[in-house]
Amino acid sequence: MAVVGLLVGLVVASLALRLGDLDSWLWMDEGISVGVASHPLSDIPGLLRQDGSPPLYYLILHGWMALFGASETATHALSLTVSLAAIPVALWAGWSLFGRRVGWTFAALVAMSPFLAYFATETRMYALLSLLTLVATASFLHGFAFGRRRYLGMFAPALALVLYTHNWGLWLTAGLLVALVPCAKAAVDRRRFWLDATLTFGAVGVAYLPWLPTLAYQRANTGAPWSSRPVLREAVSVVAAVLGDTHERVLVALVLVAAPALWVLLRRQESLRPSLLAVALIAIVPVAIGWLGAQVSPSWAPRYLAVCVPAMLLLAALGLAQGGNPGKLALALILVVWVQPFGRVTGLRPPTRLDYKADVKPLADAVKPGLHTGDLVVAMQMEEVPVLAYYLPVGLRFATAMGPVEDPGVADWRDALTRMQAATPARSFQPQLDAAPVGSKVLLVCAQPGAGPSTLPWFAQMTLRCTEWQATLTADARFTSVPALAPDALAGVASREGIALSGRQVVAFTKTAS
Repeated sequence: MAVVGLLVGLVVASLALRLGDLDSWLWMDEGISVGVASHPLSDIPGLLRQDGSPPLYYLILHGWMALFGASETATHALSLTVSLAAIPVALWAGWSLFGRRVGWTFAALVAMSPFLAYFATETRMYALLSLLTLVATASFLHGFAFGRRRYLGMFAPALALVLYTHNWGLWLTAGLLVALVPCAKAAVDRRRFWLDATLTFGAVGVAYLPWLPTLAYQRANTGAPWSSRPVLREAVSVVAAVLGDTHERVLVALVLVAAPALWVLLRRQESLRPSLLAVALIAIVPVAIGWLGAQVSPSWAPRYLAVCVPAMLLLAALGLAQGGNPGKLALALILVVWVQPFGRVTGLRPPTRLDYKADVKPLADAVKPGLHTGDLVVAMQMEEVPVLAYYLPVGLRFATAMGPVEDPGVADWRDALTRMQAATPARSFQPQLDAAPVGSKVLLVCAQPGAGPSTLPWFAQMTLRCTEWQATLTADARFTSVPALAPDALAGVASREGIALSGRQVVAFTKTAS
């Protein structure tokens, strides 16, 4: 009963830290999640040929929305539920692998991790990815590092589900394959070990086989033009961010306290050596492959490291639990840095809401009274269309610099930069202006110059196209500016909501003549 009570207390404490963002507004990526998941279940895998993601999260979100609706709170609740489920799973994983002390330390880290808390109230797949990776990592260690073959039946489906949740599951798979090496060296029957590994990973491959044609198409046609090539320093700073402290204090504490304890354990406990090396490889290899891959085809974001977080935190829990009194002190300090309890109690550090990056909601509230069925909304930031469609009235038409958007719930990333560069007002915009009925409005929503890295062609093209499209509207005598929807009118809303709309340029025109 004491174990159950302590676990419930840990879950409740974690819930209290995460509830504040449950009703936060959706940002661009969340709008895409809801947009894709709003389609019929059978259509979702095919739609993702445009997006670049695997389908599992969107299929689950579709079912969740059918039960609970598509509001911000409802869709965030899915991630929150999944993230809370990770706490008892972490306790089981740490306890069953390395003992009770490691189990409780691991559970505490998972419960209080700012990284996991952040994605616990975001309508994206990263909470699910972390949970599935946790199960896959623990069952891998049971099955291959400790020779408990019954866990291989858990490992194979868990890894397959990871692959169907995020493409960085491929990098996790690579880390797991590398981690087989130290496990094989310690195996009593290596022939049996490699047979098990071949059959288990083969089963995962067979399960993933139906998705390979879509993955190949995505690799050839979609990308992340918003991402830059990370420098070497980012391979360290991103780990610090994942560990919940961009100032790297947590990383330093783990290096000074947990790392020496792990080194001693590695040298003195030969029976634990395969599992320790395996956990380290599962944590490191995906980061290394992801960083190297981003040098060739930029696709780098801290959130992708959700596939490494369980192994990182398990490694930290091992070191802290074996670190004696310094380990206990380091754990306490890490939790204080993460939770900031004194600042929260005194009000000196109010929780930072996720709304800071979700400025479409107040913008939509300001402009939608002046918009009517058939009006045209043009978003120069292509991936913003789904969240605009979520918050704006039904019946509007949407377009981007590339032309009309047939399905505003999906962001079409196929050859996006090439299509953006080829877009011209005459080809992509003028036909829509000509077809607009007299009396209808055109709302142009642009990112402010400098909103993204100026060195990336994607953001430079957005700025250029916004200037061209606005000039086209201004020069067209059939259209008249609508002051009520001008940026000055939005300033009052921004001030009232406490959200800066400085990241947007908004202009509106009414067609007054044919």
